[in-house]
Amino acid sequence: MKDVVDRIRESPKLPNPYHIGEICVLLPKDNPDLRGKAGYWGVVSHVGDYSCTVQTWDGDYTVKIEHLKLLELLDEDCQFMQQLCVRLRQLHQVASRDSSVDWLLQGLGKQAKPYLSSLQAKLLAAVEREYKLVWKQPKQN
Repeated sequence: MKDVVDRIRESPKLPNPYHIGEICVLLPKDNPDLRGKAGYWGVVSHVGDYSCTVQTWDGDYTVKIEHLKLLELLDEDCQFMQQLCVRLRQLHQVASRDSSVDWLLQGLGKQAKPYLSSLQAKLLAAVEREYKLVWKQPKQN
């Protein structure tokens, strides 16, 4: 048994495959902290040796890498998702928000696609106007 433990300790460490700014989906598996978060997507904000911190619409989660699934997106799609995450987080921080806003946040927070339908974009913009949240799209180069 001691031999096995020593070999594991001496084995080369596999690098964490994730990078800051990438978009991942949470995989709760056996992690009780992720209960109810299946399918949530988020932005990698910190990369550790064996874990990552992921920002989602409703908070930050530090999870082992086996609790993440990378969405292989183009850079511009990652940027869109990063901006969408900021917008959803701003809405989530509105203390007096109507409960129907939570439905929208949950729906968009589980839709791991780098775009919004026309109706989704209009709904999000209407809710942002309702709570006087101004979203200015970054200028394209």
